[in-house]
Amino acid sequence: MAEIELQRSRADLSSHVSALGDETPSEDLRSCKPPVDERDNEVGIGETAEVDGDRSDLDLRQETQAYPDGGLAAWLQIFYCFCIFFTTLGGIYAWGIFQDALHAAELAPTSTLAFIGSTQACLEALFAIPISALVVRYGNRNVAMVGALLSGLGPILAGWCTKSVAGLLVTEGFLFGAGQTLCFFCAATLPSSYFSRRRNLATGLVYAGSGVGGAAVSLSADGLIKSVGLPWAFRILGIIFLVINLPCAYLLKPRVLATPIPQVMRRKSGKAWKRLVDVKLLRDIKFVLVLAGTSVALFPLFIPPFFLPLFATSIGLSSGAASSLLAGFNLASACGRIGWGFMADKWFGSLNALLLCLAANAMSTLIIWPIAGQVGPLAVFAVINGFCAGGFFSLIPGTVSSLFSDKDLPVVFSMLVSSWTPGYFLGAPIAGYLLQAFGGPDSGYEAYRPAIFYAGGVGILSAVLILCVRVKEGGTWRRKL
Repeated sequence: MAEIELQRSRADLSSHVSALGDETPSEDLRSCKPPVDERDNEVGIGETAEVDGDRSDLDLRQETQAYPDGGLAAWLQIFYCFCIFFTTLGGIYAWGIFQDALHAAELAPTSTLAFIGSTQACLEALFAIPISALVVRYGNRNVAMVGALLSGLGPILAGWCTKSVAGLLVTEGFLFGAGQTLCFFCAATLPSSYFSRRRNLATGLVYAGSGVGGAAVSLSADGLIKSVGLPWAFRILGIIFLVINLPCAYLLKPRVLATPIPQVMRRKSGKAWKRLVDVKLLRDIKFVLVLAGTSVALFPLFIPPFFLPLFATSIGLSSGAASSLLAGFNLASACGRIGWGFMADKWFGSLNALLLCLAANAMSTLIIWPIAGQVGPLAVFAVINGFCAGGFFSLIPGTVSSLFSDKDLPVVFSMLVSSWTPGYFLGAPIAGYLLQAFGGPDSGYEAYRPAIFYAGGVGILSAVLILCVRVKEGGTWRRKL
């Protein structure tokens, strides 16, 4: 995710140079010639390469030309990335269906089962930096192929581990989680190499795949569990993931990205390197507030998708209705990823939109969920909360790029994403422990209220921290920021 905004800043520069037409590039641009990769012209996340000193002006002008911003090849790449998100992140958002089925089979308490889904999600943040380096070294296609294999093998092997929490943690938690993480970093940044003017739309469409996939996988998993049982539900979905992900991963083909202004520092040996951690940023109160606010926001975000099915069955709804509610949450999340980005661009600005998004997410949890003892209010909550949860992820890149300078973006994003690991890993299990402490799922929906208030309270805290950032930035509230 960190590299998405880096690519965006590069695209703005590239589009500007393109507007010069046939004019000769300036001496400033010549002095900042972009590197060229020698590995089949495939470039991974943040990748750059060498440029010989005798390159012609024509070569430089070609490398800084405007991105396609459309065309069959570009939209096909968006489709492949959408499909990868459909299965990988969609599989994470559908974990609540499996958690409900495993709890019904009395395998383990919900607090323990929630750790499996949290493990899937947290690996993305925990290994953000090393996986980015792998993509730079080996290319999007190769890393995504490995991820496609792991994300398919995990559920297939989980079919033989439905009686073992440890087995599910290894197969569904670590194996599938590692696979989806590898795929995520390969597909998330690819729109940046094909789109400039339409980049928000292209990126939003790719990220919407997670919500659409979460809805489809939720409904499919529920139907498979009823018809063929839990073990074969895992296996069939794993096979489907392989069939979809392997061809899409193989067909990934990022363009060579032109960079008039170098984003890397060079050692004497000529190898490119980046700062990944800068402790000086911790002296910047604005950075500390953004770091704290986004880290806290991660704690409640996965509680609704992991516990909605369980909550629905505890108030007497069928498993089919529970899976439909989770599907609605995920579809709303897909709409939110596009809708919040649109509203930020048109009316609010990224920071203002993020503040509204977090506040609405927390208020829906505190006001609607505690009284949602029937399907109607629960459906309203699922739609509103899902829409806001999806918006969080789409607003973060624009927010950070509007608050910090381009030269600090790599290290800012690296530190932010890494700091989200505790929220990914502990947020949902804490809710599970609170649920067990107050009677468990079989005690009715009143037993969920402490966990619900925990989620809403933490959400309010994250909104307050982002509000502090907005106050520190100053200006009128009508200012787009």
